[in-house]
Amino acid sequence: MFKFKKFSELPLRRIAYKYKVLIGITLFLIVAVVSFGTIFIKSYIDRNRDLRNAELVKDAENMLNSIENSLITVHKYYLASENNTKLRYVVENDVDYSKVSSITDAGDILDGGNIVSDYVASYTLVNFKTDTVLGTKGKYDIKEVKNLEELTDLYDTYKETYTKNLWVYIDGAEPDKYSKEYRTTVPLYGLNLVLFVPFSEVTPYALEVINIDMSQITSDIKKQLGENQQAALYTADGKLIFSTDKEFPKQINMEKTDTNAIYSTKNDDGKRVYISAKTSSIAGLTLYVANYSDRIELFVNAYYLIAFLLIVLLLFFGATILFNSIYKPIQTAIGEIEKSSDYKLRPGEDELQYLTDSVKKLDSKNTSLISHTTALFATRIYRNELTNTEIDQYLYRLSLSSRIPSFYRILTFVLKSTDDDSPVSSERDKSICNQIIDRIIDDCGTKEFLPPVYYARSIVIFISCDGKGTEKELIEKNYNFMTQYVYNTFGLNIGIGISSEYSDIYSINKAYLESVQALHYGKIDIGSYLSYYRMDAGMDQISFDSDIEEKLRRALRRGDKEEAYLVVDGLFEKLITMDVSRDNCVPVLLQLVNGIVLEVQTSGIGTSVFREELRQIYPVILDYNDLNRVRKYIKFNMIDPIIYHQNNVLDSQSANIMTAIEKLVEDKDGNITLNECAESLGYHTSYIWRILKEEKNLTFTEYVDKYKIKYAKKLLSETDMTVGAIAEKLNYTNSQNFIRFFNKMEGVTPGKYRQALKEA
Repeated sequence: MFKFKKFSELPLRRIAYKYKVLIGITLFLIVAVVSFGTIFIKSYIDRNRDLRNAELVKDAENMLNSIENSLITVHKYYLASENNTKLRYVVENDVDYSKVSSITDAGDILDGGNIVSDYVASYTLVNFKTDTVLGTKGKYDIKEVKNLEELTDLYDTYKETYTKNLWVYIDGAEPDKYSKEYRTTVPLYGLNLVLFVPFSEVTPYALEVINIDMSQITSDIKKQLGENQQAALYTADGKLIFSTDKEFPKQINMEKTDTNAIYSTKNDDGKRVYISAKTSSIAGLTLYVANYSDRIELFVNAYYLIAFLLIVLLLFFGATILFNSIYKPIQTAIGEIEKSSDYKLRPGEDELQYLTDSVKKLDSKNTSLISHTTALFATRIYRNELTNTEIDQYLYRLSLSSRIPSFYRILTFVLKSTDDDSPVSSERDKSICNQIIDRIIDDCGTKEFLPPVYYARSIVIFISCDGKGTEKELIEKNYNFMTQYVYNTFGLNIGIGISSEYSDIYSINKAYLESVQALHYGKIDIGSYLSYYRMDAGMDQISFDSDIEEKLRRALRRGDKEEAYLVVDGLFEKLITMDVSRDNCVPVLLQLVNGIVLEVQTSGIGTSVFREELRQIYPVILDYNDLNRVRKYIKFNMIDPIIYHQNNVLDSQSANIMTAIEKLVEDKDGNITLNECAESLGYHTSYIWRILKEEKNLTFTEYVDKYKIKYAKKLLSETDMTVGAIAEKLNYTNSQNFIRFFNKMEGVTPGKYRQALKEA
């Protein structure tokens, strides 16, 4: 049967402490170098990608401008042609073939002449006054027109409006050239310029339809495409007009595309595709341009490379200092033990284990060794390195159990330079603090439960109390003495932070953290100070905005990671840019953490969702050195786990949310976008999209289209509203778009659908 080894039997456990430290620092260096390298490469790739995307946006804009300029030229030409007497004569009179020259002259004008003929596929002049049609295919009676109903609908829709000319895109196919109906079918498929003439009439009686040659537009665009670029042109309703590559339309996500930005996707080969979209003011045409190139320009900035190498060197230098700082105290303690004992450190033996074993062999008369070991015990307990069981072992081996006080406080004592421009160096700080510790021991002896120790550039002092507060008078008396002593001897000020009273000996680390926090409440800009720990200290100098807290909690409830990150980043940017002092930052950071904790508690999630326990989180906040690191720490250990949990909860409520979506679409008569729906329901757009896919297997646009068809059929069957009125109620820009939409979805026009209902 397989058996797990004890931790003490694992190889890593038997490695010497200095090698453990060396391994840890080496791993840190590897991670740091890889991280910096990754950031360096990523920033370089991002820079190249941004440049490429900017070029793509510019290309799309230039191509669309080219299309618009060509169509504007066509538009201006036909507007000007309305003043041509030859064309006006044909419009205002019933001209038969006896006046063939007049017909020919009018045809030459309508054909675009040598100015815009390249962009004109066909022209048609429909005269409802003379009931004649003059077009590319000749002149004939209006009764012969096969698609007269569609022409009449177009004419009736706009004849009494102020719109005398407009662009219309009509989805359809050209009839068979060899069919009998080809000559008498007015070309309306594709993009058309429609003019109501004469302009001088209040109610024009003729219609000019100029059918645009899209092959020429396509050719113009292809000429402007760069290497590895593709383009596609869509109507305002999302219908594909043409594409330079048949696979490109599969990559386009119209719901996701923003005409002011770039988005990326992948093609079937897994290659990254960047897409830019621009919408024209002419007929709402939208041009999509894609770049399939995934190459990265090979370029190395010498300054970046030098900076990277300097950072690596600094990391190695810092690692060396860190190794010495961590291992030197242990090495010193071992050296002192070996001087006064025959028990020597064996090669490869764990130094910490050696110190623990040395505690067991201490002689009560060996006061020097006991003092060093007790100091080590104090340092380790302040570092929170010991479990309760290990604390009990130290208490027993050092005979400290009988000296445990009923109550105690922790004092943290720091040196302050009288000149802010000349801070105390670390070496001088350590030297002076050790002298002060010796002075304290000389004056007070070693009667306290734990001796004063130098830790984290401060003196940490354990003080026994009686639970009645009588120690405060003694503390203040000694504070006054110590202030004078340090100033007169070393020319420095001091700061002292004092914890609240504790009775539990296992809470020494917590008391120490309180004393450190009390230091932050002191007025460090006016010399020496003495500060007691208070939960509400520091909030009178800078307050935590309750609106920010509510925004953060709302984002956490919604599982909106992006919004939560924005709130946290905004708060930290404010603290950084306002140059808020450490004393005032700590209360704000604590309120931020408390707000997150309150949210998980009131919502029933619980603090177990965090990646670390609260007792590990608060020390990071209190002892921070870099606000940016605290920001990343809060995101990774607190916000990310909550967002993950909330998204799982939201997924379980998809049916209820689907019901809410259906009701909202119905209330808005289908006139609502994905963004508006998400905002109304309080969810992210991607979440609404996913719900529809899971519940209905439809996109948001497809769902709204199905609802509009259902609602349109209801209005056609139950009301006398005109087709135009129904189109307006469903928020269509013109009735033709609605007719094409209805015909595509149902296979019949709205008018014929209503007629069929009546006949039934």
